[in-house]
Amino acid sequence: MIGACLLACLAASAHAEKAEKKPVQKAEKKADKKAAKPVATPAATEIEPALELGVLDPKRIRTLTNDPVLGKADRVDGDETKGVVAFTFDDGPNPDTTPAVVDALEKYNVPATFFIVTRRLVGKNGEKPREILDRILKAGFEIGSHSVSHPNLGKANPKVLETEIDGSIRTLAPQANRAVGLFRPPFGAFGGGGNVRLKKLGLTDVRWSVDTLDWQAKNADKLRTKVLTMIVKQQGGVVLMHDVKPITAKVIEGVLDDLEAENCRRLAAKQEPILPVSIHYFLKDGKTARPIPEPVQKRTAAYRAALPARCAKRPSPPPPQPVPPPAAPPISPPVKATPDGKPAQR
Repeated sequence: MIGACLLACLAASAHAEKAEKKPVQKAEKKADKKAAKPVATPAATEIEPALELGVLDPKRIRTLTNDPVLGKADRVDGDETKGVVAFTFDDGPNPDTTPAVVDALEKYNVPATFFIVTRRLVGKNGEKPREILDRILKAGFEIGSHSVSHPNLGKANPKVLETEIDGSIRTLAPQANRAVGLFRPPFGAFGGGGNVRLKKLGLTDVRWSVDTLDWQAKNADKLRTKVLTMIVKQQGGVVLMHDVKPITAKVIEGVLDDLEAENCRRLAAKQEPILPVSIHYFLKDGKTARPIPEPVQKRTAAYRAALPARCAKRPSPPPPQPVPPPAAPPISPPVKATPDGKPAQR
């Protein structure tokens, strides 16, 4: 049912389909009860620019957002769970910078979620970004929508919201060959209309608690130190970075190495590490945390199990250098007295 609806969505624009006006409530209810099934991915040349597509009725596009694991959760703010950290990256994929971010994540076996600006995926210029998106998915990372063109949606009218949110899903879901359940508003700007739109579509709004401000950082060393300091201070959280920024691509491996070093220090001190996890660990329905899928649990357990061996291979920190004793103050020569017993003038 979901696959058929998806193919219908891709066949023609919404305003040209009279069939969309017919009641589809029964089919929709059945689709909502099932997990999204794999669907055929169209060839890259068949993906139309999202901004040129007609707007889909929410009842139809919900087949593209029907993710029972990630979708329809309460808004994620990053403070839902302590002791774990989830890395998220916005605005990509960028062929010049995103691969380095993916390389670092794979090297340290750290999960992440990428929020995609879908205009990067369309047309001839989208060929390389589509390849990177495919690599992201094959590596087991999560993805979400970050709109079509990254506008400020704080005061957006319904038409703009439909174009930016529905349009992005209409491009991203077929290209990723899966339903998309996550959305992050550009700049974190969202009004009541946006919230209503996400609820209708069944999308989970994902924000952050560790704002690295990497987009305006100038000094790589300071940025690297800042990220770990914020993670430790907040005992984890949802980290916001941007895989399109050269400085982020430059420092992310160091950030992950610093996190591993901190966890090794904690193990040595018999303290709990701050585990890097997927966004699943922050999803809630009301006050109830969502069950963590078994494959996600296994990935987290694998990181924890491998940590002692990785710590053993890390270079030992240099031993503390002995502090030299302070230099003795200079000894003044004795002052000679004059015949009258008074100190001589110098």
